Amino acid sequence: MNCIRKKRWYVLMAMLVLTIFCVTVSAQAAEQKIHIRATCNVPPGDLMGDTMAQFLKILKEKSGGKVTYEMHAGGVLGSIREVHESMKGKAIQMFAGTVGDLATYDKMCDISNFPYLYTSTEQGNKIWEKIGPEFYDGVAKRSGWRILYTWVGAPRDLCTKKAVTSPDQLAGLKIRVPNWPIFIAYFKNALKASPTVVSFGELYTALKTGVVDAQENPIYRSLASGLFEVTPFVIRTQHSFDLNDVHVTEEYWQGLSPELKKLFMESAAEVRAWTLNESSRIINASIGEAVNKAKINIIQPDIEAFQKAAVGIENDFPHLKDLVLQIRATK
Repeated sequence: MNCIRKKRWYVLMAMLVLTIFCVTVSAQAAEQKIHIRATCNVPPGDLMGDTMAQFLKILKEKSGGKVTYEMHAGGVLGSIREVHESMKGKAIQMFAGTVGDLATYDKMCDISNFPYLYTSTEQGNKIWEKIGPEFYDGVAKRSGWRILYTWVGAPRDLCTKKAVTSPDQLAGLKIRVPNWPIFIAYFKNALKASPTVVSFGELYTALKTGVVDAQENPIYRSLASGLFEVTPFVIRTQHSFDLNDVHVTEEYWQGLSPELKKLFMESAAEVRAWTLNESSRIINASIGEAVNKAKINIIQPDIEAFQKAAVGIENDFPHLKDLVLQIRATK
């Protein structure tokens, strides 16, 4: 009888200890406080940085101060590669860029910069609302990077020192491109140009000194960065629509409590809606501002010739072919 009582007593004590442990862990999770060191490689005032700043602000407010942050714009914490290394080392927690920045770790992220994939930002955003969640989970599993939210931004146009109206006029032209394999292939193989990788922070100087003779970016970004001072012609190629994002490491994401993960997702949905409205406003205002204030020359090229040059480029990236077909079918 005593033996049975002792066993019951041990069971009760074990249950009590387990209960106390669970309550303690739950309380700690509920009280989890985090500080986010965030950065982007575009200057203050660029939507890519502004959306992350807004996201952090919402997180802080919704968390009641459990989330605090510091924001560093303009590439002051290093190149994209350096920032990613710092994120892996836990010195930086969050980055705003494009999904294409993650192509080094997951080649499926090249889809971010696929030429002539959408005809408008609205079309692109509707597509990614449908296929995005599954794609983001796949990126996390394959690469260790967690995409928190995305938005399809303004079209990218070619900016040059002279007027260009057709693809054949780009032969041999030194065009600055980001370090995105699909862009390098498109400009080199399809357009016969000379794509040159230069970090965004060094782009103005590279254009001024002749390291490169052209660049490509959304009009609003070229305007905000003063790039029209050295590339006064905008060729409306609209060859790509950036799939912009805010991301963290998957390790960081899994270290968040369930409550904070929920808070992150709620805040991401809220700031994405804000970002889409702000992006639309900026796109509509930037052309007029560029013409009236920066005195740029807008050239309407033979857009069909540029589109034709991109036909079949998915065959050079077989890992993207099924996804390209899926996106085209989703339209």
